[in-house]
Amino acid sequence: MRVILFLIASFSLIFSYADAPPSPKKIIILDAGHGGHDVGAKVRSMQEKKLALLTTLLTKKSLDAMGYKVILTRSHDVYLSLQKRVAVANKSNANVFVSIHYNASKNTDAKGVEVYYCNTEPAAKSKASSLLASSVLQNLVIMTDSISRGTKRAKFHVIRETQMPSILIEAGFITNQEERDLLKTRAYIEKIAQGVAAGIDKYLKS
Repeated sequence: MRVILFLIASFSLIFSYADAPPSPKKIIILDAGHGGHDVGAKVRSMQEKKLALLTTLLTKKSLDAMGYKVILTRSHDVYLSLQKRVAVANKSNANVFVSIHYNASKNTDAKGVEVYYCNTEPAAKSKASSLLASSVLQNLVIMTDSISRGTKRAKFHVIRETQMPSILIEAGFITNQEERDLLKTRAYIEKIAQGVAAGIDKYLKS
């Protein structure tokens, strides 16, 4: 009798596992900076908006392969207000928000990657955003062998007003000849995308 009861319990347990719904995918918002009439930084034919969109699409490809659900604020060359980007993120119940940009400076020697987060209230979001920024920066540097300019605090609208851990990436200087030459190659942009994806993945699994 005990054996029969044990077998019934075992089968019930197996069926309960089989019927259990899969764990929900973690949601990532990727925000390609600028777009449409907002070109962003520009040096000759190189436009920030185009680089940001390509990097975002390649980052999505890497994250899709990892099993994440990725939502894009824009998937083509269209202008979106900062408020619209935030609204998309806050309606999505996402786990993280990542805005992708490229840098420019009057000092053409300036180069490297940097990641911004907002350190205003709530404190929990600020701390989580700092950890996300550090993880993404570390993996970006590993993948691209770029100079790290560190994580930095800022109050940019898209990382201040979003409700989830949020960062803004400046993935290189298009005003620097060395980095501009690298950014002309898809292979290098793919390295940036892989670094961003790896950093997000590491953060979400920590």
